[in-house]
Amino acid sequence: MAGEKVKRDGDGGRILVNGEELSQPTERVQGGGPKHHPQTLGEARALLAPQLAIVRAVLDDIPEHLRTERVVIEAEVWANYLANSYFPENLVKQLQLRPLGSRTVEHGVQSLPSTGETEATSKSFLLSADAKAVQGMEALLAGTSTSKGAADELRQFNRIAVSAAHVASTAGVESEMLPFEAVLHPDPDASSIDERAAASAPTLAKFSALVESVGGRVHLSENDVVDGLTFVALELPPSKVGEVAAFNPLRSLTPTPRVALLDDELPGESAVALLERPAKGADLPEVLVFDGGVDETGAIFAGNVTAVDLTGRGLHHREALHGSAVTAAILYGDVAHTGRPLTPAAHVTHYQIAPGPSEDATEYPWILRQIREVVEKTDARIVNLSLGPHAPVEDREPHRWTAVLDKLAYNRQILFVTAAGNNGAADSQTGLNRVQTPGDMVNGLCVGAADRPANETEWNAAEYSGRGPGRPGARTQPAVLAFGGTPERRFGRMRPDGSVVHDHFGTSYAAPLVTNVLARVSTQLGGRSDANTLRALAVHFAEKLDLQIATEVGHGRLRDDVDALLRCPGNEVTVVYHGLIARDEVRAYALPVPSTLTSGSVNVRWTLAFTTATDSAEAGDYSNAGLEVKFRPHAEKHSMRRKKPGTDREQNKVVRITDTAKVTALQAAGWRLSKNPVTRQPKTHSRSEAARRDQGKWESVWRAEDSMYASSLLRPRIDINHLTREGGRITSDTDDIEFSLIVTISSTTGLPVYADVQSEFTVLTPLPVVATVDVGIANIETDVF
Repeated sequence: MAGEKVKRDGDGGRILVNGEELSQPTERVQGGGPKHHPQTLGEARALLAPQLAIVRAVLDDIPEHLRTERVVIEAEVWANYLANSYFPENLVKQLQLRPLGSRTVEHGVQSLPSTGETEATSKSFLLSADAKAVQGMEALLAGTSTSKGAADELRQFNRIAVSAAHVASTAGVESEMLPFEAVLHPDPDASSIDERAAASAPTLAKFSALVESVGGRVHLSENDVVDGLTFVALELPPSKVGEVAAFNPLRSLTPTPRVALLDDELPGESAVALLERPAKGADLPEVLVFDGGVDETGAIFAGNVTAVDLTGRGLHHREALHGSAVTAAILYGDVAHTGRPLTPAAHVTHYQIAPGPSEDATEYPWILRQIREVVEKTDARIVNLSLGPHAPVEDREPHRWTAVLDKLAYNRQILFVTAAGNNGAADSQTGLNRVQTPGDMVNGLCVGAADRPANETEWNAAEYSGRGPGRPGARTQPAVLAFGGTPERRFGRMRPDGSVVHDHFGTSYAAPLVTNVLARVSTQLGGRSDANTLRALAVHFAEKLDLQIATEVGHGRLRDDVDALLRCPGNEVTVVYHGLIARDEVRAYALPVPSTLTSGSVNVRWTLAFTTATDSAEAGDYSNAGLEVKFRPHAEKHSMRRKKPGTDREQNKVVRITDTAKVTALQAAGWRLSKNPVTRQPKTHSRSEAARRDQGKWESVWRAEDSMYASSLLRPRIDINHLTREGGRITSDTDDIEFSLIVTISSTTGLPVYADVQSEFTVLTPLPVVATVDVGIANIETDVF
């Protein structure tokens, strides 16, 4: 107010919890206008009829040893029909088509009344069909079938063809035999309309015979089946790839990537001895590490690390260098720059899985199997993976590691902290500068490398750090950054004897620094330290500088001062909400804006995170659960709509419902008052409309922020609606979903937000302070690694 002296911020305090107590059920209101269809049935007939004639001819010509009884076809839709509500249910049921999954189409086409046809990302359905089904589609187009619903759904498609396997290039490879991974579709014969079946024994036998006929070898014992897909390890002469790729039930065939420890080794500098001895931690969370092994008797590890050798091969020098550095970073953080005492953040159980078996084709699935078997039995909540297959994200096709680990994360409610990979400097034209698997998990936390430590203000992504975007469901990748070193400023790698040597860099070391922060946060959160909350807090408190690109830095660099992260200044409040929401339920979550906050500007930031079931066969619809979010900043501002007289265009006005005279007059003139307050689109890290739409529903982590005048906020709220899908279709009667919402409100003019929120929102309480106790002193011993 004019002439009023602005109050300065008083004392703050720990972040507040119990935000879920501020929620209540509310009503969902359907919206949207009439649908624009790119083509008429007649235009679809002209486009698709010749294509179907080719499909029918090809079906007749495929040799018996390259097919099952039914054949996989691919039907690409216009990008206008990406929503799961447009699934061609009538067409599938009438023609007895069997859905086997979908692919994304990077250079699809969209048609809009304003712009006409433009290039857009689309998708194609993978369907099991027989000759009768193809003839049925031809009859629908010709008008000789009576099912109008199924015929109308054919208008969605612009291309129908017999499916071809995706084959990665082996150009320039001079090898007599190369390890490959094949992915087989769900069985075209055994699958049904409502359920996918894995490749049957006859299908596998037929595929194995084909591979062996060209001089290859299949390792059926290393198969994984996920969502009906069968992942098969094999060796194959590169010159015979085309012959194997002709197998119709084959979805993809790619060279098997080697599993790499994600760092770069440089000439070492002299070791710097640490002057203090680390203490043994008590009552600390357990963190699992899968890496190159570690000597648990080393001075900095004794009592804080349990080592398990899954390889049976003992420690190897280079792998143990890596494993020791990763483990030390999880325990103590960035020891070369923080200056903090060597107090462990966790108890680490380190599983040595590298080097794996020497046979290339089996190493890749063997390592994954070790991880799965351990994680399925653990009670630990955090897993650090600073290794992975040297394979970047590819949106069109599923990936074995991502598929398996996302299932584990969902079923076990475990947070995988993964390294983004060191391929960021690759030429963008090669397509290799995407984050590496399994950093593309939608239920994990992918970490890239920053070029400066957390205590320095000027920073950016390290040149080598893997870039995004990630796969659908986790588009903003890497999620966060931490210091990983650079060739000019190397990471301070801690050795088991307590000395530090600056000789490595890589996202291998950025990931454990984030794990260290989350382990320390977990201790402070106590019973609230679930995977969703840890991931949400990491994203929420990441700092992003102006002009930085989200595909390089994600949501920003994570600070490492946990006490500062969990404490609010006087002019700011952060609240943690733990939500549980049923399918189709809509709940309104009140934001902690006190009624005293009436002047100046207000910054609002929130982060939402949840863990979702996944569908690996649906490349474009990978995440099965979604949370639709609507920000309603002012409780009294509603919209009023009506069709403009003489047109089909809708008019819109925003009114205050307290202005009853105006509302009544407009209603008398045919205007309709909205049931809910108006929404406002916040700023996000995604610029395109499609990306924003995805973030609002199917992204498993979503962060948004806005800056508004205090007068624009009145009992603000966020409405959250739970949606589910499976097999490309919207579903119902699914399980409730848990999520974590973090909200920060800050006054730019220094008003005492924290104190006023505590006074007005009495159900919110400060996070209790948890004291950590150090027990015992470790003995310093010399270690060779």
